[in-house]
Amino acid sequence: MFYGAVEKLNKKRKKPTAVKLQPSTFGFTLVEVILSIVILCLVALIIGSGFRLGIDAWERGDKETSEIQKYRVLYELMSQQIKSAYPYKMKIDEKKVVIFKGESDSIMFVTVSHDSNFRGFKWIRYRYKDGALLYKEGVLPDKKLFETTFGDDEIVESKIGEVKFSYLASDGGEFKESWDMGDSLPGAVTLKIGDFEPMIVTLPLVKIDPEGKKNNGAL
Repeated sequence: MFYGAVEKLNKKRKKPTAVKLQPSTFGFTLVEVILSIVILCLVALIIGSGFRLGIDAWERGDKETSEIQKYRVLYELMSQQIKSAYPYKMKIDEKKVVIFKGESDSIMFVTVSHDSNFRGFKWIRYRYKDGALLYKEGVLPDKKLFETTFGDDEIVESKIGEVKFSYLASDGGEFKESWDMGDSLPGAVTLKIGDFEPMIVTLPLVKIDPEGKKNNGAL
């Protein structure tokens, strides 16, 4: 009887219902969160790289503009000075020669000074050494000219890839890498600075007659 009553009681009990957990339609799984973070990091990296590339391009453009402006000023200054070269004569080794000496990496000539404190002739010397453009000048007449032209140079520009000169005689021919002191100035000088195209500077055809008077030649 007891067992029968227990059995009836068990039959009357309700079976437990299984609870099914449904995934939330509003939350994110851990994988989704990680993927979102990775994507955001990649987007931030791409945007940052784009800004960096833009800044680098701007800096390169600004540097190139500065270089062009710097070389343009040098070309203008040096070409104007060379154009104003004067056939100043001095006695060297018992012979009067025009003070104009040129090498592929240096040039020396005489010009008229326009300084308000000094009116007369002055010599100018440019030379290129160890990647730098050097400059020196002095007044004339100077009996110790060739002793004073060297040393104590001023640095015009400390970082230049190349400065090169070549010289053409007044009667034509080919450009040469050097010009020795003689009876006349060269007819033209080629000036090349850095990677820019060389500039041909034409000198005025000026001759000195035996009495020391200046005559302008004609082309």
